Amino acid sequence: MTHSQFFEDFSLADARPPSSKQVAGTDASALRASFDEGYKCGWQDAAAATEDQDREVRESLSSALQALNLTYFEARQHTMQSVRPVLEAMVEAVLPQLLAKSLGGRVVEVLDEVAESREPSVTIACAPESVEMLRELVANTIKFPVTVEPETTLTTSQAILHLDDGQARIDLDETLQSLRDSINAFFETPELMEAKHA
Repeated sequence: MTHSQFFEDFSLADARPPSSKQVAGTDASALRASFDEGYKCGWQDAAAATEDQDREVRESLSSALQALNLTYFEARQHTMQSVRPVLEAMVEAVLPQLLAKSLGGRVVEVLDEVAESREPSVTIACAPESVEMLRELVANTIKFPVTVEPETTLTTSQAILHLDDGQARIDLDETLQSLRDSINAFFETPELMEAKHA
């Protein structure tokens, strides 16, 4: 028995490998389909990763803004609460004395305005504690006759000027009350804003 009987013969003429054109024809569509599928999967993965990253950034930014907002209102409230007693003490203790001292200046301003149009006859009603101060003031600054009379219902920040054709009221207590109202409104605003953002 020869060696050729034991081994398969591959030297046949028609057993040639397929040409590159045949391979290209049969595998090109499968290769294109697998490429498209891989590209599609890669694009979807990238889009999903980008969406996840955007969501994380938005959540982090939202948390940071909420923390910042809370910190701002806490700091403002703490600052306002420490400033409020000082302002209230000024309004209740310091400003009344200043307004009482400025009453004379305001009376002189009104009398100057009146004197520009006519030679008036004026009687000033004021608190008994202010009579001496106003008499001395008008005697030194006003050129026409002015009478100063005590009125027990008035405070040291009030005066009524009786003129020929009516009267003018000076009430610095109203100015003081207006300041009190402004301070209260100012300190109530942060509380309303904080309640709105809570």
